[in-house]
Amino acid sequence: MLLHKNVHILNDVVTTVPKRSDRVSLPPSGYLIVSETSLRAGLYFSPPAELVEILRRCGVCLSQFSYRAMSVTMRLIALSETGGLC
Repeated sequence: MLLHKNVHILNDVVTTVPKRSDRVSLPPSGYLIVSETSLRAGLYFSPPAELVEILRRCGVCLSQFSYRAMSVTMRLIALSETGGLC
């Protein structure tokens, strides 16, 4: 519950610790893998639907994005929502 509170994860979202066999590049079906580094960098939940769609289209996991790439992507999403990208 402390993790849920600290990074704003809804209480109905189930979190698990990965198994040794789990790999970031091949997450189990239905799972979103997030690294500790991302959480320490200030990533909060739930990720915007636009970000999830970008990740899905690119075929990458959230944890494969560096902090800088995440920052740029989130700024582009914000700009597109405010009409700043034409």
